[in-house]
Order: sequence, then structure tokens, then C-alpha cells
Amino acid sequence: MRAVVIERLGGAEVLQLKELERPQPGPGEVLVQVVCAGVNPADWKCREGYLGAFLDYRFPFVLGFDLAGTVVALGEGVDDLPLGSRVFAQSDVGAGKWGSYAEYACVSRASLVAMPENLDFAAAAAVPTPALAAWTGLLEEGALRPGQTVLVHGGGSAVGGFAIQFARCAGARIATTCSADNAGQAKASGAELAIDYRAGDIHGALRRWAPEGVDLVLDCIGGGSLPNGLDLLRPGGALVAILTLAPGDAGPDHAEAARRGLRTAVAYSRMPSGELLGRIASLLAAGRVRPPALDLLPLSDVASAHDRLQHGHARRKQVLQVAG
Repeated sequence: MRAVVIERLGGAEVLQLKELERPQPGPGEVLVQVVCAGVNPADWKCREGYLGAFLDYRFPFVLGFDLAGTVVALGEGVDDLPLGSRVFAQSDVGAGKWGSYAEYACVSRASLVAMPENLDFAAAAAVPTPALAAWTGLLEEGALRPGQTVLVHGGGSAVGGFAIQFARCAGARIATTCSADNAGQAKASGAELAIDYRAGDIHGALRRWAPEGVDLVLDCIGGGSLPNGLDLLRPGGALVAILTLAPGDAGPDHAEAARRGLRTAVAYSRMPSGELLGRIASLLAAGRVRPPALDLLPLSDVASAHDRLQHGHARRKQVLQVAG
């Protein structure tokens, strides 16, 4: 099979398109013929070694967290998926196994979900990691409830876009920070207030919208890009940061939050993630949530996709066309 592999950690130059032996599914696994693979910021961080605390790299290593494709073989103990089923999932790369940048991938049955019929493979591949991160941060760690107020910091990102839509579905009132170019889409997705983080006074605008502060701040960007985020919360509020794995990103100030009687948490996708992704698939199938706009690139352009994400030049979700 064709696959993008790395033989060592490093920059985008370590990405190589090679021929590898097709994997065989083990017990509880499914072999998926990958049609499209989503590209996430976690991918370039994985490539550079920032996931070393979470997994053992065994070279050659195939990157890629997200995939959409068809079932072609079943491992021992799996008998509930017809061959040819259209599925999407997070890969098992977070467990140190080969990921989705390949023509075939073995995936835990517990992670696989039937693709909504109203999505094509590219759209489905754009969903798992950002949607799961947004749901976990907003609804699990953030415990957002109907009628509450939330600030989604980074509403123009894939994670932020899903967070706005999930908050709308949860019956919350939503403000977001984003670029002026993304304000229209953020409001169409459910945000009442869109603050231009480049030119606007985030604290002033938010206090005019929610004078006592908001119930929840979901930081989808990190890296100190939301200074004094705790000041935006009402008494008893919560600040939840999406795990970035970026070097030097210390995350929320947990001690200061506790001193003020506020709550903080760091959100990340839990694996296997099929049960939660199934709930998200239901919202997608009903048209209540939409996948992000995307750029579809050939597998050979993977280095370009990584560079765009790493250096902040990706205006849309990056997805790789693995099979025709």
C-alpha cells in the first residue's frame, strides 16, 4: 500500500511517500480502505515528537488521526460490520499504531462509526478530532447547560466551528473570537457576538454582552492568545482549554482559578471514541451540525498541508485524498 511515513522526528521534510505491506486486522480490529484522511494540528506535533509522553514511536511510523473509508476485512471477534460499509473514525495512532495517511488502516472496532449518508468521504474525514475535542471541552469538561453563556475563543478554527454549533444545539448563548473574515460564518452557525481578536477589545465587548461575565470560556487556541481569560468569567464559571501539546503552552492557571473560586480543565479526545462520535454523527445526519469548509489535497501534498497548519496559513480544513 502507499503510505506517508516518517523514519525519524523532524520538520515537514521527514514526510515520505513509500510502499508498505498492507496491515492485517487483529482481534477487535477492522481493516479500512482509506479514501480520505483529515489533517490536524496534532499531526505536525506528532511528527515533531510532542506526543512522546503519550505514545512510543516505532519507525517507520504512519501519521494521521482521522479517516473515512470502506470496510474491507474484519478481525477476530468483529462480526457486525458488512464488508463495504462506509465508516469514519479516529485512527489508533494515539495508541502508537499506524495512522490514516495510508491506503489501508487497522482501526479498533470501538472507534468506527457509520458515515452519515449526507456526507462524502472528504467531509467525513474532516470531522472526528476537531468535533470530539469541541464536544469534550464544551459538554463534558465544560458541562454547558441550556441558557448559559459561553465564549468560544477561536471560532474560525475547525474545533471552534464545531463548538459554536454544539453550543447552539445545547441551547446556550454564544460569543466567539475570530477574524473579521470568519465573523459571518460564526454568526450563521449560532454565535450572537463575533469579536475580531485582531482589532477588537475582547474584554470590553464581552462585558457589554454579558456584564457579569460568561459561564464558560472554551479556549480552542491556547498559547497565551487569550490574556486574563479568567477575568471573563462570572463567579463560579469555568475556563476549559483544548489540549494543544504546543511547546511552552502551560494551559490555564489552575492555582489562580482555584483561589478565585473558578474552575479550569484541559480537554482532549478520549480513545476509543466511537460512542461519542456516533452521537456527533446523528447531529450531522440530521443537518443540525455541518462539517467545516475544506481543501482537498492529493496524498503527495501532505507536506504542504502540514506547513499550512503549522505556520497558520490554512484558511480551511486540510484533507488528503488517499484513494480515488
